[in-house]
Amino acid sequence: MAKRKRNVEVSFVDSESAEDVTGSNVYVKTQHHNILLDCGMHQTNNRYKDFLVNNRQPKEYKVRNIDMIFVLHNHIDHIGNLPLMFKRGCTAQVLTPSKSKDIMQLMLSDCANINERDIQVINAQNHRNYEPLYVLDDVKKTMEYVKEYQPNVKYKIDDEISFKFIPSGHLLGACQLKLYITDNNVIKTLLYTSDLGSNILNNPFVDKFEAVEKADCVIGESTYGDRPKQKNTQKERNSDLDKLATIIDTQVKEMNGRVIIPTFAQSRCQELAYFIWKLYKDKEWQPKVYIDSPLAINIFKTYQNLLVDDEKKEFDEMLKWKNLVFINEAQDSIGLVQSSEPCVVLATSGMCTVGRVRHHLKANVGNVNSTILFVGYSTQDSLASLLKDPKTKAITIDQKSYKCRCSVYNLKSLSGHAMYKQLLDYYSSINCQKIVLHHGSKTAKEYLGKTLKERLEEECKTTKVICANKSLKFSL
Repeated sequence: MAKRKRNVEVSFVDSESAEDVTGSNVYVKTQHHNILLDCGMHQTNNRYKDFLVNNRQPKEYKVRNIDMIFVLHNHIDHIGNLPLMFKRGCTAQVLTPSKSKDIMQLMLSDCANINERDIQVINAQNHRNYEPLYVLDDVKKTMEYVKEYQPNVKYKIDDEISFKFIPSGHLLGACQLKLYITDNNVIKTLLYTSDLGSNILNNPFVDKFEAVEKADCVIGESTYGDRPKQKNTQKERNSDLDKLATIIDTQVKEMNGRVIIPTFAQSRCQELAYFIWKLYKDKEWQPKVYIDSPLAINIFKTYQNLLVDDEKKEFDEMLKWKNLVFINEAQDSIGLVQSSEPCVVLATSGMCTVGRVRHHLKANVGNVNSTILFVGYSTQDSLASLLKDPKTKAITIDQKSYKCRCSVYNLKSLSGHAMYKQLLDYYSSINCQKIVLHHGSKTAKEYLGKTLKERLEEECKTTKVICANKSLKFSL
């Protein structure tokens, strides 16, 4: 009897997420379609190397042949290379969950502006004449192909492809993808988690995580896969919110100093503003809180149009808080950096790779009366990860060295990611044939992979566990 030909192939060859926590981009080839799952930008602390990685031509597919791109949430390491695809001739349909398109346009437009600034530095330092990865016109073209779909509804594209978005709990609109592929009259299901949020905590302005019970193959993130001691239960969250208030009270109220919080413009900045407002809105003393990011400010405004009912009511009330101040203009940001006003500053980016936060760091890392407060994940060797390391005595920003004399704290339960225990429990609960771990460091994938295999064996399951690398290709 002839062996049936397998027409569904999955490749990680062109995905940086195969070996790191950045650059998500998984290629799925079916008999009639060429599909990308996410289209992220590679981001580290090396501007030039990142440009070269992001600018290279894919090995596994031709850009013009891609006809579907599923984008699961609006972080640049998941959407950042979309306009480059369309600049190079892509005409694919971009499918994304509801509440995503407007913010996607803001994020990509901001990234285009950063690309133009970065390329000037890259060319000057390396005596080259590169053009930017993409510009605003490429973003505008990209958005013409973007269409939103409601979560928890199964949509049929054609006789071969159907799909469903399932809330991931990571940020506003963020979802997992369940892809249904009909191959030789057999339906195969692929679950792509993208980034997962907590299944315990009710983060503000985020749809709660929903578990998927069954799929043939799971491609799962492993960001916190090597941190079994790190938790994000309500107990840890309450403790970290108490610490947040204590740090602000001590640094700003008592010491007349400054708290700098590097944050992602999308979701994390809005959540942090909300947490601080809730902590202080009924107290006699209230800190001045500056949002120093034009992108984050635009996202605040977009939230007003996307949120509904009680969430919108509370969000609008927060925006009326007199101590919440938006800094939009560059000159006002410079003035804030140079001032000595005791305050809290939320500035982008969360990993300190780009953005106004770098200017605040220049002014504050050497100041014993300042605190740098981290609230999320940072990739290895990023500026944020260096600052979190207590062994770091000095950092380099824009080719200048700064001694580290400030206080540094990391409130881990405020991260938007699922922690190790949740990943282990969730993946082991899914009835599937194969689990592929990606979007994590080599250590994270291997540690989670080892313990996941042990858990599955204890439960007498035969699920195969694979740690992705950039040579991984397999058939469904």
